[in-house]
Amino acid sequence: PLNNSDSGLQGKTVSAAEGEEKLKSTNRWLGFTVDFWILLAVCIGGCVVCAAFTILAVNIATANRIAFFQQVVFDEDGKIQKPVLPRSTVQRLFRYDLNPLFAVRSDMASRVAVTSAVLSLPYFVPSLAWMNDYGFSLQYSVVIICFTVYQDLGTTLSLAWYNFAGTVLPVLNALFMYGMYPEGSTDGGEWSAAWWFGMVDFLIVIILLMVMKWPVGIRMFAVSWQAYFSMCFLNPGDTTHYSPGITNILLEGAAVGPLVGTVIGCVLSVVPLCLWPLGTTLCALGQAQELAVEVAWSEGNLWKHMIKNYTGKERSVIVDKLLGECLANKHRLDALAGCLGANSWWECFDLGRTARIRAHLIESSKKLVFMHDWLRSAVRTMFDEEFEDHHDELMGLVAPQLTKLCDHTSRLLYRTTLAAAEGGVAPLGSTDPDVLSKDVDAVMEAQAELAAAFLSARRKVYGSNSVTTDSISEHFFVTALSLYGQYATQFAEYMLENKTTTQQSGILASLWTGTMDMMAFTGWGFTLRSSIGFFLAFFVGYHGLADIIGPYNGTPAGTTAYLMASDGAAGSAIMKNIARFQGTAGGSLLGQLIWGTVIWCNIWGTIGGVIAMVLFEYFSMFLYFASANFGYVGVLLGAYGAQHLMVGCSSGGDSKANVYAVMQEQMLAILAVTIGDLLVGNTSPGVAATQTFYSMTQTIQQGLSDFFCLNRSAEVLLVGDGDIKRKSNNQQYYGFAVIKDVDFHRDSILSDFSMANFIGHEAPLEPRWYRTPWRLDLWDNVIANAFSAGSALSVMEYAVWEGAYRGLCRRAMIVSTTMEANANRLIDRANKVFLLSQKMLTHENEGALPISGAVTEKMMQESALEISNADAEQIIKEVLGALEAPEKLASLAEDDACQLAVVLQMMRNTMLNINLIQDKLFSQPELLAAKGRKRAKKA
Repeated sequence: PLNNSDSGLQGKTVSAAEGEEKLKSTNRWLGFTVDFWILLAVCIGGCVVCAAFTILAVNIATANRIAFFQQVVFDEDGKIQKPVLPRSTVQRLFRYDLNPLFAVRSDMASRVAVTSAVLSLPYFVPSLAWMNDYGFSLQYSVVIICFTVYQDLGTTLSLAWYNFAGTVLPVLNALFMYGMYPEGSTDGGEWSAAWWFGMVDFLIVIILLMVMKWPVGIRMFAVSWQAYFSMCFLNPGDTTHYSPGITNILLEGAAVGPLVGTVIGCVLSVVPLCLWPLGTTLCALGQAQELAVEVAWSEGNLWKHMIKNYTGKERSVIVDKLLGECLANKHRLDALAGCLGANSWWECFDLGRTARIRAHLIESSKKLVFMHDWLRSAVRTMFDEEFEDHHDELMGLVAPQLTKLCDHTSRLLYRTTLAAAEGGVAPLGSTDPDVLSKDVDAVMEAQAELAAAFLSARRKVYGSNSVTTDSISEHFFVTALSLYGQYATQFAEYMLENKTTTQQSGILASLWTGTMDMMAFTGWGFTLRSSIGFFLAFFVGYHGLADIIGPYNGTPAGTTAYLMASDGAAGSAIMKNIARFQGTAGGSLLGQLIWGTVIWCNIWGTIGGVIAMVLFEYFSMFLYFASANFGYVGVLLGAYGAQHLMVGCSSGGDSKANVYAVMQEQMLAILAVTIGDLLVGNTSPGVAATQTFYSMTQTIQQGLSDFFCLNRSAEVLLVGDGDIKRKSNNQQYYGFAVIKDVDFHRDSILSDFSMANFIGHEAPLEPRWYRTPWRLDLWDNVIANAFSAGSALSVMEYAVWEGAYRGLCRRAMIVSTTMEANANRLIDRANKVFLLSQKMLTHENEGALPISGAVTEKMMQESALEISNADAEQIIKEVLGALEAPEKLASLAEDDACQLAVVLQMMRNTMLNINLIQDKLFSQPELLAAKGRKRAKKA
């Protein structure tokens, strides 16, 4: 579909007259031609081969990883060894030890390169030229490979299916059209009944492809091929043979060849990722196993070093290193979540042992994310710790218990994660249920010991059985470790039940869900914008344009299928349009240049052609896999370069005129799409990112309001005489409080953050024309600090949930007047700061900021947000004054003082985030001017 009228199909099909003669003499079975049964066998066989190879390869790959991890669990001292999976020979050759990403990408690129070189042999080896005489194009198979292989086996298999389905749909429609009118418009000419039939059919198919929410691959290939098939049908002078109906299929028919080439390309995209000499299966599920085990080990290792540092006498530079390692683990968790999406489903279809592995790893990922939220907050607490005498004394008294709980929890988490990676507990080895149960008991025992030691230590050091203003951070740290143990225990208990809670979806259920999803409307903006670009290109191609292109050329219209931009993706659309021309022109020119340089009609020319093919495809596909900005250039270089490289030496290569025509057709398509974008404007990525950011901040503010039940008109706080002010609110008073349960906002915040972050990186790419440049520096600041505030809210919510224990502490916090006042102050300031952020990010000129000067002046006069020591002391008095001090606890998560300390620490962190955003806002030129006016007014 890259260039439907090029030499890829010339010489592969027969004329209409030859097709009719072949149909008369061909053999039939059950009323269908033999070629129909061959085509059906090829399509079904291709699907079966891809699925079978995938399932078998992923089962073997996951089993090999399990066997390795089982062997290296603990060293002689009982400590957990760092899991280092041995790499394949190919990846070692690419120096995985020096740059893992380079090695993995080179591994994948080399597989594409070698496979493409093998497919080029019939063009360079005369004795294999007969393989080009069966109606399909191996050039096109290489194009399919370039557009199919990506990231991992699951992603590649899904793209293969979409590309296959996107080719099947227009092929079936072409069989239908030519079944109704075997000669197309050739007999009746333009405006004949056949012509009108073809035009109506074309409009219906294209409109359905535009308005429905098809997967990108299906729409791209279906629109592209339909443009070519319809153009041939509408062309009165076209003499190419199309099979007239499904019962009269010939492999040399113009609609059938692309389908066979697609099947070959899809199979040869999937199989090399499953099975490769000196290589391993490049599957997402296997990578998820590695990442989960590595994260589990890293979390325990980080806690070990954090405890060693936090129980020391002074702050060490190791805290900065721990902060970096914490960030690295966050990236691993993000990668783990990416591996457990739809890509891993395509590798197991939620069937058998690999489905259980995926389900357990999804649950493992959730727990690890919660643990990491606490760990990241604890690192930040360490970063701000001043290591005063009281801190040193308190931590010195509980250091052994902290270390013991950390060791037992790390061991339990590692074993449990291994069990998840294995698909469940096993009666033998490191994931033996009896061993896990003993580890659970050890963690619970260590929890109780830490709780007892900490209660005793704080009474000794502070003379109180409660939190104090200068021990908030210490209480937060030990609570974070305690919840680390609690999450590990919960996950172990889940694994010991040996049941999956993640909803699984089989092939039929997923097929039905996917079909229903496609029925949705894709949106007026995309539909109108894409339709204008496509139909304009089709109109120009139908009538021709001076001496640039002749009439009845479907390539410009087919090319627009690759340039359609979804809503909010205007930035990448422009980049793709530019990359389109770079890739197509560069690939065509380089392909012709290399062909003319190294291809000769002898053995050396053959060797030179194969070597050139390997190197060219390797570097093109590596660029595709490795570069965020030039990846699209890489895939187009590989596709177009292959088309102009895979030419037999006897043909003399592609002419200069053909190469120039390719570039002209691509430029026409780019111009048509650009006109559509200008007439129906795409959503500005800057505006879309800001709207999503605002949605996230609204969720954060609502979460804070819900947590403290600040909307008192909507909550029934007390029953009976609850409105009567008491001099002393006792435990029974709080026990009767009726409050709304904690809602969890983390998933919503994370979803908005991911979307806003993605769209925000689109904003610098869009052409701003008359608008000022996107404020990238401000955007990075506000999105990062807002997400930190959201993470702090999540920690607060999970602290009171995991340590609910009758919920008295939260009830007391809600009715604390000082806590209520600080919470209201926080939400009020956050609301103003977030609104000002939205105004600033969407202010796209050098004019005055459309906001009241009184508002900005008032914000400048306000002091920085903080919970003062006096307020903190009063909150502690109001919340814990009437609650019973515990004598014995199963864990510190149940301690009211620890829960309050967590809330106070996270409120302080949130206030700091709001202050940082406000400082950044008032460093912008528009608000700096307001500061200047204020100073002038004072003077």
